[in-house]
Amino acid sequence: MADFNRTETVVCSILVKNAAGTLTSPATSTTITITAPTGTVVVSAVGMTLDAVGTYHYDYTSAAGAAPGVYTVKYIATDGARVTIANCSFS
Repeated sequence: MADFNRTETVVCSILVKNAAGTLTSPATSTTITITAPTGTVVVSAVGMTLDAVGTYHYDYTSAAGAAPGVYTVKYIATDGARVTIANCSFS
């Protein structure tokens, strides 16, 4: 798990691959949700930036008064009826 100081930018990124392991961009959406250690959702299902086929990122910068602790990140890639979910965390 990566550690960051308040007001630093955390670059949250994911690679989306199909069943064959090839990078692919979902036809519908790729979103991110970030939850603070207090349980408060600080980013709610926001679309991520497409950098290249199957490569996405979202820049999150916490406020100076942000709660210290472990933040959880949930990525959701949707392609029609197929939904892929991945999780990670940072502090």
